[in-house]
Amino acid sequence: MVVVATAVAALVAHSLYRRPVAVSAPSVVVATGSSSMPGSAEPGPPNVSVTPEVQRTTLYPQVLQLAQTYFDAINAKKYDEWRSVVTRAVAKTKSQSAFLKGYESTHDGSIVVYRVDGTPGAGLRVLVTFHSVQEVADTPAGSPFPCLAWQVVWPLSFDNNDGRWKIDAGTTTDSPQREAC
Repeated sequence: MVVVATAVAALVAHSLYRRPVAVSAPSVVVATGSSSMPGSAEPGPPNVSVTPEVQRTTLYPQVLQLAQTYFDAINAKKYDEWRSVVTRAVAKTKSQSAFLKGYESTHDGSIVVYRVDGTPGAGLRVLVTFHSVQEVADTPAGSPFPCLAWQVVWPLSFDNNDGRWKIDAGTTTDSPQREAC
């Protein structure tokens, strides 16, 4: 079942990514060993890592900073910090109290940015995987596990007011892949 889910996720990710940004040849990089960590080591380190493919893109520093700020904000429960890296449209969907309640027991780690690709509308798509530990009562419906391994595609939009990329809303964030770690 895990193999089938992984294959489906790979096909979905492949269909989402058509044009690499500033990368001459796409490469496949496989994470090593993060899912076999002992439960006490989960969720893994909170620092964001990237694949060599992402590191070669011109957007590497911006994407790394965006992802690190996003996960630091969730881990430290800092709503204003989280709002600084999401678009206004996303921020409107989550009040400070909803943010604090939603991430009350959440701690994220083992974070890897796998891909950064352009989209036809001058946006970006970023493939991110991470582990999240939380109280079972705080898990998403249908996933009653204290540790979840996530695979998410973030749509990014450039904010002309701030002069930087931000996480936006979109269909790619509506159905992230997740399974027990």
